[in-house]
Amino acid sequence: MKVEICERPVFVLGAPRSGTSMMQWALRQHPNLWGGQESDYLIPLVSELERIWEFGSTRGKLHWLSGQRVDLDEFVGHVGIGINALYTNRAKGLRWVEQTPQYTLHLDDMLRLFPGAQFLVMVRDGRQVVESLRNFVNPVPFEEACHIWLRHNQAARDFAAGEHGDHLHFVSYERAVLDTDAEMRQLFEFIGEPYSEAPGNRITSRAPMNSSFVGEGRDQKLAPRWSSWTARERAGFDEVAGDMLIALGYETDHDWIEREPADA
Repeated sequence: MKVEICERPVFVLGAPRSGTSMMQWALRQHPNLWGGQESDYLIPLVSELERIWEFGSTRGKLHWLSGQRVDLDEFVGHVGIGINALYTNRAKGLRWVEQTPQYTLHLDDMLRLFPGAQFLVMVRDGRQVVESLRNFVNPVPFEEACHIWLRHNQAARDFAAGEHGDHLHFVSYERAVLDTDAEMRQLFEFIGEPYSEAPGNRITSRAPMNSSFVGEGRDQKLAPRWSSWTARERAGFDEVAGDMLIALGYETDHDWIEREPADA
């Protein structure tokens, strides 16, 4: 059986409700790219592969993996070749794009599986993300939603600052909506694909993907859904994720907190 793989698969990542679906669907409009459904299964797979590798290396030279000096990265990488070939088969030779937000917390594992992978991390105002999580099909409690946004962005920033940071590019949700052409040009430069208008047109011409708010139209993509938060909620978000909000370049909510009664 002839095996073909994609040397540089693209992963669209970021905290849930940060526009990952929007961006993956946009990229699928590019003539060189293909995408499918979210997968999630790679997370338990990598954990099990590490356990298997350890089990197969316990007897030193008497075990094949350790006897042949196969380290964990090489072992997982070769398994990744098989998965890559499966995706490439479904993509019919096109470069495939994966979109599973949860993989943001497992970037090192994703790179072990796919050493040439490129990661596009969607960054969105955390207050918008929290409000969307609170109103999604399976609502997430406020404080948990704050921590979800924080964890995903912290994981991406830690990876970007590390040895393999050149595999990651941050994409602003707000700029993708407001200044689509410029943001998409930077994105395509990073992944090394020629510019195409079709992905940007998908973003500007469609209502939000999988919106938490019924009937939300295209013009509501940036509506400040968190503007009705109480002072306590604003202070709660600031305590958990305020530093990250500042680090990502967003304006904070201090003025609102000072104006409203503490027991609002």
